Amino acid sequence: MVSALAFNCRGFAIRVSGLGDTWFKGPDAEVHAKLFDGHTKDEIVWMGGESTITETIGLGGFAQACAFPLQKYQGGSAEAMVARNKELYEITIGENLDYHIPFLGYRGTPTGIDVFRVLETGILPAMDIGMAGKDGGQIGAGLVRAPMPCFTKAAKAYDARYGSH
Repeated sequence: MVSALAFNCRGFAIRVSGLGDTWFKGPDAEVHAKLFDGHTKDEIVWMGGESTITETIGLGGFAQACAFPLQKYQGGSAEAMVARNKELYEITIGENLDYHIPFLGYRGTPTGIDVFRVLETGILPAMDIGMAGKDGGQIGAGLVRAPMPCFTKAAKAYDARYGSH
């Protein structure tokens, strides 16, 4: 199970329970953002942040169907948020007992990202973030998807330590 997600100017990384303090690193995350007028993707700076760790407990991108107005700010649609939320259940171990999605019949948010389910389905964890600009300040908001190499490396380390899953 993924215990942390983080990114900085050097790439993206995950930590996995049972594998110690190792960070499994990959490239920058895939960006789907609505940038403010006058800005382009070339201006995006990966300043780093730990806010992506909230996705590991079922918040942020894993609770998008709770925040339809967010899509006006970051682009997309309410339908896309619901579809994304439903797909994230496919890569998680369970549902959060405390955080519920009214639109989905008060179902708990998808919680506990399973490294092997990510690899099996090809579905990458989704995270809500503000986009920082190279000249400072926020230049937009959007969604990022964790890069697959992080999960591939973590799965190999897990199998090496515990045997094939």
